[in-house]
Amino acid sequence: MRPLTTKQLKVLTAIHEHQMETGLSPTLQELGGVLEVNRVTVYGHVQALLQKGHLENLEPGASRGLDLTDIGMEALQKTQRPARAPQELGAVSSPPASSWGGPSLPLLGVIAAGAAIEAIEDKQEIQLGDLLNTGEQTYMLEVLGDSMIQAHIQSGDYVLVRRDQTPQQGDIVVAILEDETATLKRFFPQPDGTYILQPANDAMQPIICETLEVRGVVTGVVRRY
Repeated sequence: MRPLTTKQLKVLTAIHEHQMETGLSPTLQELGGVLEVNRVTVYGHVQALLQKGHLENLEPGASRGLDLTDIGMEALQKTQRPARAPQELGAVSSPPASSWGGPSLPLLGVIAAGAAIEAIEDKQEIQLGDLLNTGEQTYMLEVLGDSMIQAHIQSGDYVLVRRDQTPQQGDIVVAILEDETATLKRFFPQPDGTYILQPANDAMQPIICETLEVRGVVTGVVRRY
């Protein structure tokens, strides 16, 4: 089951709160007023919640027929547990600036991955913060899926993302699509104003979209063995 976006969770919360206060489900117009969005936007979120099984329409065609399912109620209960509450993508909290330098590790030299080379120890100290290009505008995401394997990014890796970096053609970006799903792809803006999001996997097709939101450019990858 696809997880809820932050906005969908707000819609679900608003419906539940309205039911608790009035005993009735809100209309789309009432939801729009509470959330300060238009009726069309609310309708899109409601349809997504219906498809995901968090809402059900007890009276199709009626203006107040929406009700939360057991799955929807469970999703709301999870938001009351701060340690497990989901964060909106790109809204990752930053640790204190003083911690960004991080620990250092000894760099003892180089190692051949091709022909063997002479072993010469040349000890230096490498600050992990400098190596990973971290800062207050950097956050990490765990990768799920294999659409970027030819860019040496595989499922289970962690990507470092700079939220303040302007994407250039060919950059790997965190892109938010119109349905508020997020994807990691190479960014190719087109002359006609559309965008191509290109996977780094020959078995997968590119995504072509008219609008998208870029929430950061990938600057590094961390992998554990």
